[in-house]
Amino acid sequence: MSVKFLKTIVMSSLLVLGATASADEVWDTNAGQFVYQDEVGPVAVWTYGSKEDPGVIYINGLAQVYENRGSYDGYWAKFNAQTKCRTARLGYDGKMTYYWGRFQLHFVDKEFPSRWVANWSYCNAEPQPTKIMGKPVVAEAEGANK
Repeated sequence: MSVKFLKTIVMSSLLVLGATASADEVWDTNAGQFVYQDEVGPVAVWTYGSKEDPGVIYINGLAQVYENRGSYDGYWAKFNAQTKCRTARLGYDGKMTYYWGRFQLHFVDKEFPSRWVANWSYCNAEPQPTKIMGKPVVAEAEGANK
């Protein structure tokens, strides 16, 4: 994770999560619903989880990329998880947390909306065996209207 990427996140996190965002991409996944919440410079900000246990994903290089998406690196963060990391990272709502991990995202389809697959880990460990797979909610709604 580059220092520049982390500085971008830290400097603008309060603006991102404090503002009301128009979430136009939503995916159903095997880990719950994920929402493309906002953008900060080159970083896309996704949210997931419940109001009681919210999570955030920061994805470097995805902001303002809406077609021909490929693979992206980032990290997820929550206030509670199975493994506590040695270092803290920026989490939800601009608060630091010791519960985070890598999030490596690959879009399956080149057109919008797209399915995706993600490898994830706790802290900087090797990826977990279970991948997260996202299917766009928008595509389901469009298909139902035809």
